[in-house]
Amino acid sequence: MSGTSLAGMSPTRSRVENDYYATPFEATEAILSREELHGSILEPAAGEGHISKVLREHYPNSQIISTDLVQRDDRFGCGIVGGVDFLTENYPEKFNNVITNPPFSLAKEFAEKALEVSTGKVILFAKIQFLEGRQRKDFFATHPPKAVYVFSKRVNPLRNGLEVDENGKPWSSTMCFAWFVWEHGYTGEPCIRWI
Repeated sequence: MSGTSLAGMSPTRSRVENDYYATPFEATEAILSREELHGSILEPAAGEGHISKVLREHYPNSQIISTDLVQRDDRFGCGIVGGVDFLTENYPEKFNNVITNPPFSLAKEFAEKALEVSTGKVILFAKIQFLEGRQRKDFFATHPPKAVYVFSKRVNPLRNGLEVDENGKPWSSTMCFAWFVWEHGYTGEPCIRWI
């Protein structure tokens, strides 16, 4: 078995440009049924709007800003602004909340920036392996999450935002994903929960 297979990736497919693996609607619905958001919400890696669509349905009266580094098709009419580099963008004011599925190679940097530009909650969708690594250990030591919500059933991110593969079959994954939640002002121990 190859290393890519062991890591849960297909040995026959290369990684998608800019790590664009969209979040299935039901994954966002699952976290929003457990974590309530108040006030403004930023989705800085919006892709085609998979998370933003669910946010708009749950919070129709909230200010929801959706941006992405790449200008993609705004499939769900979420008003996504492309060409915005979240990691270098200077925001004139803070958002109450940030929720996103960042490129995995930049997940720590996205978490750090999200904590800088928010006053309420930061919610990140990432592989469970986000907990591993020395640099991330140091990050978690200084920025412990409030909770990690581990999916008990496999979530299948949508490669390039598509619901099915080239053969018309739904995507499948051997990777484990979780929602990582930080809340400004939370001082307790991190809690592990299952979705």
